[in-house]
Amino acid sequence: MSVTVDSATGARAATEPSDATCLPEWPRLLDGTELLGPVAGSGLREPPCLVRRSDGQIVQLSRLLYVIASCMDGGDLASVAAAASARLNRRIAPELIAHVAEQKLAPVGLVAHRDGSVAGLERRNAVLALRFRTGILPERVVNVIAKWLRALFRPPVVIAALAALVAVDAWLVTSHGIGAGLKTLISNPALALALFPLLIVSFVFHECGHATACRYSGARPGRIGIGLYLIWPAFYTDVTDSYRLSKAGRLRTDLGGVYFNALFALAAAIGYLATAYKPLLIVVVGQQLIMLNQFIPWMRLDGYHIVSDLIGVSDLFTRIKPVLAGLLPRRRPDPRVTELKPWARVLVTTWVLTTVAALLATVVVVAVNAGSYLRRAWDSLIVQVDGIAHAWQIGSLVDLLSGTIGSAMLLTPVAGIALSYLLLCRRTGASLALHHARRHSRARGRRSGVYAGSAKRHPPLQSANPPPVR
Repeated sequence: MSVTVDSATGARAATEPSDATCLPEWPRLLDGTELLGPVAGSGLREPPCLVRRSDGQIVQLSRLLYVIASCMDGGDLASVAAAASARLNRRIAPELIAHVAEQKLAPVGLVAHRDGSVAGLERRNAVLALRFRTGILPERVVNVIAKWLRALFRPPVVIAALAALVAVDAWLVTSHGIGAGLKTLISNPALALALFPLLIVSFVFHECGHATACRYSGARPGRIGIGLYLIWPAFYTDVTDSYRLSKAGRLRTDLGGVYFNALFALAAAIGYLATAYKPLLIVVVGQQLIMLNQFIPWMRLDGYHIVSDLIGVSDLFTRIKPVLAGLLPRRRPDPRVTELKPWARVLVTTWVLTTVAALLATVVVVAVNAGSYLRRAWDSLIVQVDGIAHAWQIGSLVDLLSGTIGSAMLLTPVAGIALSYLLLCRRTGASLALHHARRHSRARGRRSGVYAGSAKRHPPLQSANPPPVR
């Protein structure tokens, strides 16, 4: 997990504590802190440097702060300043080392404060990120599974598997089709209930793909768990350690999930050939539809992470507002825009414009069709409830489970639409209130002869990526 840090975060009193309260070995990086180095393939003019905290969170630092942090090995301020000066080829005063340690690195949990206290840091609440996450497979188990499965990412295996899936698709399209499987499910709805656990297994297998790709590329995956995406349950894999990888390694990690969906579809096709169980053909097609859905780049799905890693720019959602503001006439570009390389700026702007267009189109479609959808959902829910009551009376467990799952699938989109509307209203209201407060502050400053604001917005000295969960 990662953190966002502002240059003023955790600022303490301007007066530094006396040397008497200083730790014997200060400044020193906290135990478990790992220096990962600059981001490979970054789209920023100055690639940020990564530091992994002992709790697994990733913090980004400028090169200056990173070099200073790398020199904090327990020596006194003078020795740290001398080492940093030699590496940076510039004079660094011991007072600057003390300021950086106390005001910049201690607030983000990389070193202790001079009095020995360690700052706590809340995890980010990123836009459209998973909430209420809980683990289902611990890190140790995930790494054992990834070690067993990593041979699946050898190039000959990947090529053979994808070629076999293409052959299966050609066979389905040209000669066989899935009509028989659909007729079987329609005539016997209980079979759909039997396929539901298979769908859950495929989701977990998808996450194993991310973990295995991460391990194959040279990083260590974390746990696999489940959380809520708005209101929908979703599985995730903690691949924070993939930050240390090259761009190719990160992209392999991003694509590992859909590759394992392809393997799952291929296994279902082999199962059909061995058993002639027709509903397995629905699994083959369904897995590939899930793969296509994962490539949507406007939500935090695999497609979003692929775009982010291709451009080399983290947390694209935080750049929507500054990019749009920079397109306005006579508006000074935000530092989060100017820090991008020219080609990266073009690509980020393209992503922002398409994302805004897609989200607006979704809002319009939902708003126009919400009434009719809710009416149909209500009518269908009544039918499902009647079916559940009847199944209870006759003691049919299959019909009872089928009706319960059907009711949940009807209620979940309604709850998701309502929650999305509330979150949109909340964010819009908060943005308008903040904008009004800033305008009022500037107007009051002009009336008093003092400009209440900065003539230039400085970028934070530390920034961060969103939690890389797939």
